Amino acid sequence: LLDSVYSERNNNSYLTLSDDIQNLGLKVGIESSIEQEAALAFFHERGFLIHLTSTSVLNNVVVIKPQWLVDALGKVICDGSLHIDKDEFKHVGLEEDLTRTFEMGLASRDFLDYVWKGEQVDFFLDLMERTMLLSKWHFSENELYLIPSLLNDSFVETENINGLRCVIDFSNTFLPNGVFQRLLCLCVAHSTRGKDNKRIMEPCLHKTFAKIEFEPSCIVHLREDEEAQSITIFVGNDKFAGQYLRIVQAILRKVNHDVMGSGLSWDIYLENGVTKELVFQSEAQKENLSPWFSCENIQASVIPSGENVDLAGFLERL
Repeated sequence: LLDSVYSERNNNSYLTLSDDIQNLGLKVGIESSIEQEAALAFFHERGFLIHLTSTSVLNNVVVIKPQWLVDALGKVICDGSLHIDKDEFKHVGLEEDLTRTFEMGLASRDFLDYVWKGEQVDFFLDLMERTMLLSKWHFSENELYLIPSLLNDSFVETENINGLRCVIDFSNTFLPNGVFQRLLCLCVAHSTRGKDNKRIMEPCLHKTFAKIEFEPSCIVHLREDEEAQSITIFVGNDKFAGQYLRIVQAILRKVNHDVMGSGLSWDIYLENGVTKELVFQSEAQKENLSPWFSCENIQASVIPSGENVDLAGFLERL
């Protein structure tokens, strides 16, 4: 089967499971769809091709030329000032979409349809969402997608941020590019899940800063400090401190397992609301530091596992 699949690389970058793989399987005597998918799983594990199965859309596309994926994603995640022809988008009526994409990190479906030439758009959307490069934006009547890696404006702090601090310190190793952006992706996705979006404030997002309303009247700020190699979470309502500590830890573990090959390590420090000092998490838990580990927030110590769980299922667990 693999030889038959590779023979298609001269003419195709990908094959469909429902048609192409099924027909190739029949030709080589692998008629069962179960056996065909088992063979694809084996080829995927060995790096011969790419076959993702977490959604039906992803499952139906078998990538036999990885460069096709790289090229497609590079049409969106790029330096717009260098790689985008503004006159071209103005000519086709997508000038505003282009500006919104590279200034606000919000891409319209029309923009994505155009840059991907209408080819396997749903596949690329699913791929980017499952790899935490993109999330649906529920704060507009138009079909928009948040792509945090395209946020390029820096936040200028003009006043102190209110809220208890949770500092995630990566300085013993390093904080790779893309971790903070993926954290934003999942935080925004979680903030609107199962809620009436009209009651939730639209997030304020920057390259290294975010202001997100996780619950009505509960604002959470997130700030990346590249120099200190840390991410600081400010929880604006003490009532939710333990809950959001648990959520942020779960998201980081998911990013670490699914994207970073479990190569990240970090320490967590929590602010003592009385002394304003930062306390190592294990010490805070041992001391039952309120409100992070008070009786009301006892679930803060129970962190949902994200390993081997589809992204949608993971968000449901939070």
